[in-house]
Amino acid sequence: MASNGIVVLSGPPCSGKTAAGKVLAEKRTSSGHGRIHLEVDSLFELLFPGSDRNRDDRMRTYDAAHLLARMFVNSGEVVFLECTYARRDQRASLLEALACSTAPLWVVEFFVTPDEAASRFRERRQATDLDETLVRERAAEFPYFDEALRMESCSGTPAEHAKSIIAWLQQGPRPVDQDAWTRTGRGWN
Repeated sequence: MASNGIVVLSGPPCSGKTAAGKVLAEKRTSSGHGRIHLEVDSLFELLFPGSDRNRDDRMRTYDAAHLLARMFVNSGEVVFLECTYARRDQRASLLEALACSTAPLWVVEFFVTPDEAASRFRERRQATDLDETLVRERAAEFPYFDEALRMESCSGTPAEHAKSIIAWLQQGPRPVDQDAWTRTGRGWN
């Protein structure tokens, strides 16, 4: 596995990104370094407690996460950057933060059906601005990218997903075409 780089864990809400990201962060690299897990939603709560979760606050949180990711990557870390990443401007913000970096970018996308996402949403116990209708809609309309590693959400546990991601990274996958990944994101229509 590369000594540094960014692995984006993306997908619709309730697809298993956070659970897999936490397992990945617990593992140690062969060099003994930890893996950094930056969960954008958790960062949002730290930066903007009580926010109405408006677009500006969301984008400022993505920008902050991307600057942190760049700092850790420049220090030789592997960063697992986790959030939905459905929007084009969210993806573009990451590319802007990495403009001067040679660190590779890989994308892992978690696929979940609308029914499965809704079922998981009903089991959640955390505060959110989503409702079941939005969760179904976002699962149905997520802009998946052909160069990403696709994880079927229902095909395993978070630990099994993490193991598959590590095995994939150890094979030295080709980094994604960053501009193509950005273009496949949705606008804010």
